[in-house]
Amino acid sequence: MMHNKPDINDDTVGAQSRTELPETTPSSVSSAEGVPLPPLPVMDADGAFTPEWYSRFEELQPYSATLGKFRRPEALAKSYALLERMKGYPDVADTRRMAAFRAAVGLPEQAADYAIPRPQDTPDEIWNPELAAALSQVAHEYGVPATAMGALCEKYASEGRRMLAGVREAEAAAIAQADAELQQDWGRQYEDNMRTVGDFLTHLGTRAGVDVAELVSNPALRANADFARIMLAAATMLEEAPLHAGAPMDSREEARRIASDPTHPLHEPYMRTSHPRHRYANEQYDRLAFGRPL
Repeated sequence: MMHNKPDINDDTVGAQSRTELPETTPSSVSSAEGVPLPPLPVMDADGAFTPEWYSRFEELQPYSATLGKFRRPEALAKSYALLERMKGYPDVADTRRMAAFRAAVGLPEQAADYAIPRPQDTPDEIWNPELAAALSQVAHEYGVPATAMGALCEKYASEGRRMLAGVREAEAAAIAQADAELQQDWGRQYEDNMRTVGDFLTHLGTRAGVDVAELVSNPALRANADFARIMLAAATMLEEAPLHAGAPMDSREEARRIASDPTHPLHEPYMRTSHPRHRYANEQYDRLAFGRPL
């Protein structure tokens, strides 16, 4: 008995070839006749996404890691709806939304996690650890990215360094100006007068228990020529009428201090014959030591 064989033609072969293609064939592959194949499905029969469904779309490749987390369209839709609700900067008072905002954009969960580092080459004068901690708290409260906060601190430190350098330059210029003014006024006695002022301050500092070295390093004093003039006048008055506290002065002890105690305001003038007040210091020593009248 004869059976009719089915006609085999190019269309039949092409159709068979199409049904035998693997499921993962990209949608751009064409049939033997050059006819594009239908795109592969994005979802399975149960409504779930097919594996790596996003790989069919070139524009989604950068988001493959995120999209791979979603197994069903409704989960992706919910995530998108949440993203829509989070558009715009959240109100700081809405702590719940702010917490969700931090989690969504990858901000630190706690203020301590900001850990704002001290910018390199930042001097102590412009770096405040307590202020850095307070700024971390504000950055966390308002949802500021840690990188942005670090950049702001670096900008602040850079501006602080620039301003501090300007202040120090101005202080140095003022000190130089004061020294030049005193040198012009005092002439050849400048060095001796400055030494007298230093000895006088040391003497007062010893009595008052004050660190004179720290005091005289203050630019506000060093840059003030009038301060030096006043201290020189006070030193001269002390030489003429020495200050004494407590029991009456022991003349011989005072004479001994003039001759041997470098902190005594008359010691330097007494020891240096070239000092402008040497004659006065010598007379005071003779009066105290030997009772000689002036």
